[in-house]
Amino acid sequence: MALEQGYYQQAGLKVTIVPGAPGISALEQLLAGKALFAVSASGAVLAYLQGRPVVAMATVLQKSPNVWLVRADSDIYTLQDLASSKLELSLTQENAEFLAVFAKEGIDISKLQLTNSSMKLDDLISGKTDAFNGYLSNEPYLLEQLGIPYRVIQPVEYGVNFYQDILIGNADWVRQHPKQAAAFRQASLDGWQFALDNIDYTVNYIHQHYAPEKSIAHLHYEANVIRSLVMPDLVELGHMNPERWQQIAASYQALGMIKTVRPLDNFIYAEPVPTDYRLLIKSVLLLLLVITLLAFFTLRYRRLASALQAEMNRHAQTERLLVERNEELLQLASTDILTGLTNRRVIIQQAQAEIRRASRYQKDLAVMMLDIDHFKQVNDQYGHAAGDRVLAEFAALCMQSIRDSDLAGRYGGEEFFILMPEIDLKTAILSAERLRMTVAAHPFKLSDGRELSVSCSIGIAMYMPQQDDLDKLLLRADQALYQAKHQGRNRCCVQQ
Repeated sequence: MALEQGYYQQAGLKVTIVPGAPGISALEQLLAGKALFAVSASGAVLAYLQGRPVVAMATVLQKSPNVWLVRADSDIYTLQDLASSKLELSLTQENAEFLAVFAKEGIDISKLQLTNSSMKLDDLISGKTDAFNGYLSNEPYLLEQLGIPYRVIQPVEYGVNFYQDILIGNADWVRQHPKQAAAFRQASLDGWQFALDNIDYTVNYIHQHYAPEKSIAHLHYEANVIRSLVMPDLVELGHMNPERWQQIAASYQALGMIKTVRPLDNFIYAEPVPTDYRLLIKSVLLLLLVITLLAFFTLRYRRLASALQAEMNRHAQTERLLVERNEELLQLASTDILTGLTNRRVIIQQAQAEIRRASRYQKDLAVMMLDIDHFKQVNDQYGHAAGDRVLAEFAALCMQSIRDSDLAGRYGGEEFFILMPEIDLKTAILSAERLRMTVAAHPFKLSDGRELSVSCSIGIAMYMPQQDDLDKLLLRADQALYQAKHQGRNRCCVQQ
């Protein structure tokens, strides 16, 4: 959308976009000198380590959309099941993520039953292949439209999460034209931001100009999935973590595609910071002007203000302070300051009210007890300030993952409580699993830029009207949480 909205033109750039096509590698087009910039996958770092002139300008998708698709009526549930199945995969460097996850799990890649992908989903539907490599934003929609039940196995669930949709540039050209390169990067990110903020408009534009063969509903599905992978509410658009790039490079080394991994300083783009004193001079002059004006009006006010007016002002100020303090006290009485969630006292009151409602109207009610795994180690290794950041981000993930009708609260320490009215056990388990996987895949960022991987354990209990009061319900949820911890953590358990 950067071209359509005129962002490139405003930056003084004349840009021509060449659409991709099956069998054409955007990375190879750039390396062949047919383009100065391209949108590629994590294979760009492999090209860099092989001595090719490529630089990563920005990353759009923070989570990888690459998935294995299997039919729901198959016996394939895990990566280990895939290892003994027929796999259809586009055998390119940029799809190394699919193989890296096997290597990480200690599975011999040479023994996999791999065939080069025909790019035809019918191979999975007809049973020609057991598993098909797909894009989370595309093939699942097609299967749903055909009414074919399926399952998704994601590399990210096994700790392999490559960057995707990476803006790359010709390193030599970027070095020789730093201002134009920086302008192109910013205009491209502005275009992405516009697309994320205006999904309906963007979908219609793409349908009319680039993908008329896809329905509006299909493009909306793609847009919503892509937005969840961009994670714009949690990660700055375009952000790249050097440590994560090192991990991706190490995956290529583990696959034998490179011998050694060298520093990636020249691969990860750093925008030039020009020295411009004009802004500083203007700021100083403006500050002096403001100080002069403030001094003048302060003196004038003191001369004109009467004692009565001053007294009235003091009374008004006192009244405002009392109102503000009262509001703060009310807020403190119901909210956990660190996480912004409901505090323990209020959520217990809400739980008692929901139990009465569930009993009276015969409604389902579920509770979750959540505990951050190994949280003490976070405090011990990184300090309590880092632990507080993890608690706050964990609370934000909880709020994003639950329904509007649910209520999340901090129960104490690293333990949280979610109250879920009118929900059956199956849906409660799905919600808990979705939250657990979201937490496991989320990079928790520290103040110094480092990222942590954190998991949580979840205990679930359903309200039983003839047997439960609040204490018994909470006890069963806590027992389920203990069971999840005892079974190895990073899992959900149910106490019947």
